[in-house]
Amino acid sequence: MDNPQRAVDRRQTMILFKDVSKVYGNGVAAINKLNMRIYKDEFVFLMGASGAGKSTLIKLLMKEEEPTTGTISVNSRDLSKIRKGSVQKYRRKIGVVFQDFRLLEHKTVFGNVAFAMEIMGKSRKEIQEKVGAALSLMGLSKKADEYPRNLSGGEQQRVALARAIVNSPKILIADEPTGNLDPANAEQIMYLLDLINSQGTTVIVATHAQEMARRMGRRILYLDHGVRNEELSVGDQANHVSDVMKDPGVNPVNVSASFNENAIEAYGAEEDVYGTLFTEDAIDDTERGSSDE
Repeated sequence: MDNPQRAVDRRQTMILFKDVSKVYGNGVAAINKLNMRIYKDEFVFLMGASGAGKSTLIKLLMKEEEPTTGTISVNSRDLSKIRKGSVQKYRRKIGVVFQDFRLLEHKTVFGNVAFAMEIMGKSRKEIQEKVGAALSLMGLSKKADEYPRNLSGGEQQRVALARAIVNSPKILIADEPTGNLDPANAEQIMYLLDLINSQGTTVIVATHAQEMARRMGRRILYLDHGVRNEELSVGDQANHVSDVMKDPGVNPVNVSASFNENAIEAYGAEEDVYGTLFTEDAIDDTERGSSDE
């Protein structure tokens, strides 16, 4: 049964696209009069064929592109009012995971995750604590001093995921996060994304893995040439859950423990460890002031 507070939170809008279009210089309309609402704490799959507009939608959210027409709001903030000098600050509030990992080859696992905090000027103590907690959650504590070249694909994606959440984002965008992984590692990544969402982060997963998305039992937004042409809600898929949750041979607690044994040993409980990563509001009242807009 859902936590009552979480049920209330889910009615609050986190992302709103209102009549948004994006037309490039060659006349191609990547997004066409898109209306879309994603709620706080929601887990949403974004699906569609290549060229459907998924990548453009993500770029619009990250302010890598500007809409030709329409309005985009994130946490009640009109993105068009963010000044150019504050764009990087805004982007740091959103965690992003890519299909190709994008790890820094010359940095260790710890260094890759810490880098996301270093560029924000966090203290050495806070970096040690939060990076340690993020790596424990991902089952990577023993890999902290390794370099990406010595890791498997699944391990590299977990490093990328640790980097994405270490700064306590309110939104996590995963762009084809399982595209380069085998089925077992793909399930592990989806379980971790589900765990992150359960702690209050809005999660958006762009994917071609339709069957996996359906089994997760979350809302699926389908794009077709920049237009939302179909939407399945949680209610439409009430009987579909992930293989991790329904396979009698796989206990979700055991799956969780495989990623959290170091954290549990150090702190006593998975929930306590994970909670240390989400103690700050990504966008507080002072950052909504006129100085950023």
